[in-house]
Amino acid sequence: MQHGRQMQFERLQFFSDAVFAIAITLLVIEVRVPHMAVPTDAGLRTGLLALIPNYISFLISFFVIGRFWMGHHRLFGYLADWDAGLVRINLLFLFTIAFMPFPTAVIGEYPGAQTAQVFYAGWLILAGICNLLLVRYTLRREALLVAPLTPLQRHDLRSSWLPIAIGTAAIVASNFQPITAIIVLTISPFVLPLLLALWARRYR
Repeated sequence: MQHGRQMQFERLQFFSDAVFAIAITLLVIEVRVPHMAVPTDAGLRTGLLALIPNYISFLISFFVIGRFWMGHHRLFGYLADWDAGLVRINLLFLFTIAFMPFPTAVIGEYPGAQTAQVFYAGWLILAGICNLLLVRYTLRREALLVAPLTPLQRHDLRSSWLPIAIGTAAIVASNFQPITAIIVLTISPFVLPLLLALWARRYR
């Protein structure tokens, strides 16, 4: 019986990793090779430069999904068992990850449009909320954990609120200069975790 539950738990992990891997791979589909009726070196240069917004949106979402995966990987490392509630919330979270390439394509195509920025940031907030629900559900089910979490481990899991903060900041920034929201989305995933790492020193 225990062997069967362990196999099911491993399938849950493999399925989750597969969704992350497919979503992060699909991001590059929107970075299309420039099409030219008459190929020229200058035309190719112009076409590649025109894709800069797509490069930036790919970069943002690659690290957004990557950080979500890192947190998910860390969380599941603390688990020894699963229950139906965990499976349902995990599936809801994976739904937000699987859809992420679409808002990425929208903001890459219309980087200066406030609607595109709010759509992307709003979806980031939704993914962050689902991730936070998954973390909090796990923390309240000590029977599922390998061992009680240390203060440092609990601190690491608290970073699950970061996407919500970043998305909210980007929506606020979108009301100012169009480029401001893009700057917030680009810089925040690197700056805020650094601040958290410094804060974590108090637990070491």
